[in-house]
Amino acid sequence: SGSVSSAPAGISCGKTCSVKFTSGTNVTLTATPDAGQTFVGWGGACSGAAPTCTVSMTANQSVSATFTR
Repeated sequence: SGSVSSAPAGISCGKTCSVKFTSGTNVTLTATPDAGQTFVGWGGACSGAAPTCTVSMTANQSVSATFTR
């Protein structure tokens, strides 16, 4: 398990959260694994295994973060 936070602020969640951002905003997400966990990668509007991802809010977006032991 782990958490995801955002810049600009608004997202700070563990398992599930939903936040509204102004259309056109670029939101940078940061995945932080809990102790003993490893961040595996992003799904949905983000991809790859880097711990950060930027999403352009041009429409409703869905992102998932996967962690493992």
